[in-house]
Amino acid sequence: MWPFKSETDPFSASRYSGDMFKSVRTRERKHFRHWWQWAILGLAVLLFLGAGFGVWQYFKFYRGIRCEPACETDPVVEGKPFNALLVGSDSRGDLTEQEQLDLGADAVDGERADTLILAHIDPATDRVTMIQFPRDLYVPIVDGGTNKINGALLNGPKQLLQTMRQLTGLKINHYLEVNIAGFRDLVDAIGGVEVCITEPIPFDTQTGIEITEEELGMVHFDGDRALRFVRARAVFATGDFERIQNQQKFVAAAIDQVTSTETLFRPGRILKLLDVAGKNLETDLPPRQLPSFAERLRSFDPERYEAYTVPNLGTTTNEAGSVVLPDTELMDLMFEAIGKNESPAEADGVPNIEPSTIRVGVYNGSFIDGVAASVAEELKVATTLGAGPVQVVDITNADRLNYKKTVIRFRPEARLMAELIAAAMPQAELLEGKTKANVDVAVIVGKKGYETEKIFQLNPIPLPKPGALPKVCQE
Repeated sequence: MWPFKSETDPFSASRYSGDMFKSVRTRERKHFRHWWQWAILGLAVLLFLGAGFGVWQYFKFYRGIRCEPACETDPVVEGKPFNALLVGSDSRGDLTEQEQLDLGADAVDGERADTLILAHIDPATDRVTMIQFPRDLYVPIVDGGTNKINGALLNGPKQLLQTMRQLTGLKINHYLEVNIAGFRDLVDAIGGVEVCITEPIPFDTQTGIEITEEELGMVHFDGDRALRFVRARAVFATGDFERIQNQQKFVAAAIDQVTSTETLFRPGRILKLLDVAGKNLETDLPPRQLPSFAERLRSFDPERYEAYTVPNLGTTTNEAGSVVLPDTELMDLMFEAIGKNESPAEADGVPNIEPSTIRVGVYNGSFIDGVAASVAEELKVATTLGAGPVQVVDITNADRLNYKKTVIRFRPEARLMAELIAAAMPQAELLEGKTKANVDVAVIVGKKGYETEKIFQLNPIPLPKPGALPKVCQE
């Protein structure tokens, strides 16, 4: 006998019988099954927590941004063009006294519309038309007399929306408002914005902005500097009008940055955007619609995007201080075109050419003394737009003095120029032909006389085509 003989021979066949293998496999299956159960449970918990966080974040965000019922926007017809009012408020509510001082934003009571843009969007074509209103535009305020349009926000979005409806005759379907602190923080949340700057900006004592010659090109703006840039106007010769163009450039670059893959694939930035928006944005748009709305505004293809400044007669002074007088006739034409979902530039019936670039010769084609000089002066008055009237470079007699009708003669390449002159002289006959070398369009005055009419143009703000940046911004 073996002194330490076990009860079972370790080498016997019964030691490794089928039951034994079955027991081992069963334990492995149970362990394997338990692993998957824990994995599924863990995944479910993560999904639940993620969903819970998403729901919490959604409602926190939604509660922060909703401006209903104060907005009272008009209903949207699915798939049809709609109008959105984009407002930059000058409210200092979320800025400390030191921040106000640092940003050149002196303390003010209440809030005014520092930036006011009407965006017309056609979902069927993705066409976007933006019309910006000078903050000092002198207009009737609903229940508030006549004053600067920026003051229409003093009593909240409702009064501003009613004023805009009265002024434009259009329905306002959406409302988005962001305050000064929100603008600054939104820019920081997306990592800043790069804008092409081609001319130096001298130091502005009001906002503190300055861009030197050495910085020209693609300039990076963080939140503070961006706020200074879009608010600056005192250092520009055209004041608020230059500021409007700068704001349009910045809005274009900022929307492109917000909707870029660099932002969309960085959850941290998305959360920062949600947090900032929840604190500083007011809108009637549900959060789920904000990305698609921003995506529509992102397209700055000149074929589908136009930006305008509201037609005006320039700056003057009255009891309200320095104000911008509206050009009501042109405004009516512009907003009528918007209401018809048409381009304002096409609605005026005049080619989009700067009159001051057209060289005109005026010739007496009859026996009436001094008629060519008279027509030249009237033509200048009728075409005084933008940078000035047409250039009258030649005044003399025509090749003959027996013209019956007044004729507008032009070379083939100057057809659009001739059509602009024809808009100012509607009774004249357009005729393709030769002109003097230094003359684009020849006006030959016939014995049946002539008539001039003041022309109007609704020209969009020039914006660079995508990828067609000035040379200084390509380096």
